Amino acid sequence: MRLSFAAELGVRGMLVLSKHYGEGPVTLDAICSERDLPKQYLTKIFGSLTRADLVSSIRGKRGGYMLTREPGRITLLEVVEAVEGPIVLNFCQHIPPQCDRKGCRIRPIWRQLQRTIRDRLGSMTLRGCMDEK
Repeated sequence: MRLSFAAELGVRGMLVLSKHYGEGPVTLDAICSERDLPKQYLTKIFGSLTRADLVSSIRGKRGGYMLTREPGRITLLEVVEAVEGPIVLNFCQHIPPQCDRKGCRIRPIWRQLQRTIRDRLGSMTLRGCMDEK
């Protein structure tokens, strides 16, 4: 499994907002500049993060983006799924399953792998990913 480039950029952008949490809105230009991120991709990604209610968009001269919750209450799973949609390893993990084989012996392995990935991403917050200074 590989996360998309968009999901990785989303996490990086959210970490910038985490660093500046409580300081007011951060412009997209400032976010891009701080982590050397491509603005053309981040515009669309931050649209997804806004629709998922992870960030709020403030318009105007002093506008930008802000987290809707403190960084310790936003998980990597929320960020990744806001950008990519639900994490699904393969066809038999879709809901509803797109595999009709009964008694498949590998299905429990896929299910456990998917659960492990979701649990790990769901237990890691933005605060936990921030660089210590």
